[in-house]
Amino acid sequence: MRLSPTSFEQWPVRLTKAVLFGVGLLLAVRLLGLGWLMSVNVPFSDQWAILRSLEDGFQWGDVLTAFRWQHGPHRQGLSFAFMLPAYHFSHWSVRLDSMLMVAEQLLAGAMMLRLRRQLVPGPWRLWDAILLLLFWGVCTFETMVVAPNASHSIFPLLLLMVLANAWVLPVGRGRFVALAALILFLTFTGFGITAIGPVAAVLLLQVWRCHGVERRHAAGLLGVCALALALFLQDYHFVVAADGFEAMRPNPFDYVHFMVAMFSHFLLMLHRASRWVLYPVGALAMAGMVLVALWALRALTVDQGTSVAPPTRRRLAEVCLILIGASLAFALLTAYGRVQLGVAAATASRYTALLMPGIGALVLMLMQVPQRWSASLLLALLLLFAARTVPETRQAWLQSRYYASMKLCWFERYQLTRDFDAASEQAKTLDGFKTFQPIWMGEPGTWQMLAEQGEGPFAPGAADVPFLRIYPRPCEVLQAP
Repeated sequence: MRLSPTSFEQWPVRLTKAVLFGVGLLLAVRLLGLGWLMSVNVPFSDQWAILRSLEDGFQWGDVLTAFRWQHGPHRQGLSFAFMLPAYHFSHWSVRLDSMLMVAEQLLAGAMMLRLRRQLVPGPWRLWDAILLLLFWGVCTFETMVVAPNASHSIFPLLLLMVLANAWVLPVGRGRFVALAALILFLTFTGFGITAIGPVAAVLLLQVWRCHGVERRHAAGLLGVCALALALFLQDYHFVVAADGFEAMRPNPFDYVHFMVAMFSHFLLMLHRASRWVLYPVGALAMAGMVLVALWALRALTVDQGTSVAPPTRRRLAEVCLILIGASLAFALLTAYGRVQLGVAAATASRYTALLMPGIGALVLMLMQVPQRWSASLLLALLLLFAARTVPETRQAWLQSRYYASMKLCWFERYQLTRDFDAASEQAKTLDGFKTFQPIWMGEPGTWQMLAEQGEGPFAPGAADVPFLRIYPRPCEVLQAP
């Protein structure tokens, strides 16, 4: 305990690599294990709105429709364009969707580590474990295994990390084409659209302060942003999937309150913490991101023709501004649509994935500051995320197990009677938490179609899921979750 935070910077490289490899392996196994065990092949909740697009069969021309498909306030984009044929050829396997999301989240974390090596050059450091703990967590379990939908936030997270890596490439035609494509994909894929505002802001700064080819490319990419938004808004209908929505709250501070609660829950993964513990953590995180964003703006408003700052430092400022802007914009948009549900709604697991980039940018900024105070903050973050693995794992396990048992119990009852209403009534009676809603299980006609065509849980081998090997009686688990 008498070691100073800076002493961790002096660890031998071989020891640091061994620690990072061990941490990464454990986190990857935990994430893969959760997805493999808790994903069951029973469509649930929002998945029905997506899978109904296959009721009339699949044609390759449907891929473009899938790309533009609107689900709630966002479009499904690139992820659904991939998943639509995958659903068709896998006989409606929603379990496949879950495992692909695990791979996407792991890849997003790997891209973040690569970004760190690009923007904060140097050997592997113990602080890189913070990024592993941040990106390879199981806090995203709701999107991953409860009602899988990669388009919502996990695939946009991967696209955003790919864009950040492409951003640091040398200025040239390849970089321009890659960024143009990624801007279009982010605009259309889930809440990736929240990154377009920060990207456009950085491009405006480049047009203002840069020169030559970089200025021309920035202007061209601004045109791509405008075109992507125009295409997005074509036939778009604003939808808020929550009751009681108000165009503007009487007290606008309610939105900030909700955003702070989102970041607090993400950092602590505690549901019943005192407000004196909960809110200061989220407020400090948001304040830190705002300070980093202000630093980035200041760094980018210096004339690049006279600036002596190295290009890597400028790219670091640009990327941090994009990542922080995307996370804060996502939190604000979520607060705008959900604040009427109360602060408890801010603790939903599906809102965590797109908070990662902002915290990751904060870690990058701290890592490039060779000061004792920054090492102390990094050590505090490392200890926080290490301790957070316990409540995070517990919450992901218990809630994923609860919903997996609910799906399988309902399906077990449905197989016995082929009566949708009777199965729903029995599941509602058995539910120990009394939260079951029949609407989560779709419609009777869709289930009849699945049974007749041998799709989904009726497909050969679909009922043999790992969960049933550990919990062979799901209705008993549902009774005492």
